[in-house]
Amino acid sequence: MVSDDDGDVPQSNPHGWGLYYKDTRYLSVLEIKVNGHSPDLLTSSGEFNFMANIQSANPFMQAPSSQINRPDPDKSAPATTPTTVNLLPRTISIRRNRFIEDGMHERLGFFNYNSFPVDLTLTMRFGSDFRDMFDVRGYQRANRGDLRKPTWGKDRITFSYLGLDDLERTTQVVFDSAPDEIVVHEVEKLDSRELEERELLPYSTSAVVLQAVKPALADAIFHITLQPGQPFAITYHIVPQGLGNGHATLPTTFDMGARRMRLAYENWFREGTFITSDNEVFDKFIQRSFYDLRILTEELPTGLLPIAGIPWFAVPFGRDSMITAYQTLIFDPQLAVGTLRFLAQYQGKKVNEWNEEEPGKILHELRAGEMTVLREMPHVPYYGSVDSTPLFLMLFAETMRWLDSAELYKEFLPNLKAALEWIDTYGDADGDGFIEYFCHNERGVKNQGWKDNAASLQFRDGTFPQQPIALCEAQAYVYAAKLGVAEVVERYGEREWAAKLRREAAQLKILFNEKFWMPEENYFAQALDKFKNQIPTVGSNPGHCLWCGIVDDDKAKPIVRRMMGEDMSSGWGIRTVSTQEPSYNPMSYHNGSVWPHDNSIIAAGMKRYGFSEEANAVVSQVFAASQRFRYYRLPELFCGFQQDNRYYSSPSEYPVSCSPQAWTAGAAIFFLQIMLGLEADATEKRLKLRPRLPSWLAELKLEGLLVGDHKLTLKVYRKPGHPESYGVEVMQGGDKVRCEILDDLYGAGTDALDR
Repeated sequence: MVSDDDGDVPQSNPHGWGLYYKDTRYLSVLEIKVNGHSPDLLTSSGEFNFMANIQSANPFMQAPSSQINRPDPDKSAPATTPTTVNLLPRTISIRRNRFIEDGMHERLGFFNYNSFPVDLTLTMRFGSDFRDMFDVRGYQRANRGDLRKPTWGKDRITFSYLGLDDLERTTQVVFDSAPDEIVVHEVEKLDSRELEERELLPYSTSAVVLQAVKPALADAIFHITLQPGQPFAITYHIVPQGLGNGHATLPTTFDMGARRMRLAYENWFREGTFITSDNEVFDKFIQRSFYDLRILTEELPTGLLPIAGIPWFAVPFGRDSMITAYQTLIFDPQLAVGTLRFLAQYQGKKVNEWNEEEPGKILHELRAGEMTVLREMPHVPYYGSVDSTPLFLMLFAETMRWLDSAELYKEFLPNLKAALEWIDTYGDADGDGFIEYFCHNERGVKNQGWKDNAASLQFRDGTFPQQPIALCEAQAYVYAAKLGVAEVVERYGEREWAAKLRREAAQLKILFNEKFWMPEENYFAQALDKFKNQIPTVGSNPGHCLWCGIVDDDKAKPIVRRMMGEDMSSGWGIRTVSTQEPSYNPMSYHNGSVWPHDNSIIAAGMKRYGFSEEANAVVSQVFAASQRFRYYRLPELFCGFQQDNRYYSSPSEYPVSCSPQAWTAGAAIFFLQIMLGLEADATEKRLKLRPRLPSWLAELKLEGLLVGDHKLTLKVYRKPGHPESYGVEVMQGGDKVRCEILDDLYGAGTDALDR
């Protein structure tokens, strides 16, 4: 459910607000009016994701009042005289409490602070357009199904839509107490001459002209008399039905349903690693990430699966799900296991250009809406991503470092072989040693790396490169994937296979550093085009190359130096594109914005090459940005304007970014692992630490950290009087897993750049 701060979903809003289920907007209008007026918002809070609390009050308005006079001794009841009064602002409390559980449930409470009774007319307008998520985002549709007139019966309004896929979708608005009046509006027929123009969401890279769609509408009207000092409440439930979910069960009471959801969240925290520090604000930042991760995690037959983000990408999303699972291994490795199982289930089996499926390939995105069912969109699933397959292998290898499970090795071995085969064949169709992508479907994703909008890849003269495209970070993922798999299979006796994978990785590293390096920029190219020309945009992509270890030692320092320079570092994090590039726009989706997940990977890369001070600077910048956002919640991305301390500037929001978003929530958790330099080795029952904490943090405590079959509780701290010296105290599990602090300076780096 995505709404305005006051809890409403206005009939005309360009933001795609509403209640969504399985890629369909089941509620597109929710408007509350009291005596014809919208309540004045005082405050609203959705801090705990599943629940929102919205406090409003009446504006100045006239209202009928039943003024109670002294009783007549000859009559048994008080005499009343209807009057009209000027109702002063903020004398009627209007409070909305809502929570999400198989639908949305809301209690609308009133309290009269006047000394006299007040008569109110509460009008609640509901509407449903049942638009597919792709339709809401701006993708063209030639035809639509039958949007029917709402019906009223017993205690509920029913909205219904018969799709072109012959599936009936319904939304029921169920009242605990029936309204006094119901007004059902006629459905306006589609008019091909009535158009709406808006941006393509969330990329905002182009304007689209669409046929206007009017929702089916119905009004529920309550006539209420509020007595002085007495509460009054109306409870209702909005329940999407259809698509095989049967009839959702309403909570026995509103309070019981809310309590059940609250307990589910509390259990979530108990199941994973509990993390605290000596910095209260940082603890809030971490807790915010855990809350967001919870609402974005699906419990499926295959296990836990992080979905990408709300509202646009609340679906299984290969790249995002895997990076989130990787970032959060320190919290709960079962997120990774569930993600691997789900994606293995959908691993490509055949060649299909329409949805870009190929044998061994890992999916990009899976949708369930009408446009997908009708094959208007290829997301059945869709496989248009060049990096999902190597990321699958990377995630498997890292998960095995944490769990070392023979059962998981046996379970995923066929998937590993198929994924490696895809990399060497379909992924490298021209045999040049690099994996590349080519978009085969006009409704598919044109740019198939993580920077996937149409404008994210271009030459400096503004022209777009011809495909196939070899992205620099995709090669790095392949390098890390082959080394990671080699490490695992060697432990299980496959020495020759491991040696072969290491040789291939070594060859790729040599070729990559030769073909992607730009000597004039002292930096890596973003990609190679069809003709093997470098696309010379200076951006954040090489940070992923550092993370994977494919960068030659002598090239790491100039990359880090450039990233920490003012053209790349905004003060709130590293930008996706340098300010010196012609394509730079700090308000764009990928060409100068700041993405927290990108920064977490960059920081991990810096740490890997020994640049701990710079890694901490990146962490500190993003942490500082989080303190300027509501609830300490970082969005999917924000604008890349330069921090200006002269005027106490704050980071600027990208208005249609996903929030909450999974790999953004994962970034905060990954920052912990980066600062601690924490590496798990379940095979050797060993936990290695190379801590270097920023100045605002002196202690981190991890309770219930899972390594193999054993849980540890440990505290890492800066030694008093020795700012560069750290200690570790193991309170639980130290007899099962050996914890040790190693020299922080490892890999190729020095710890500081020349400044």
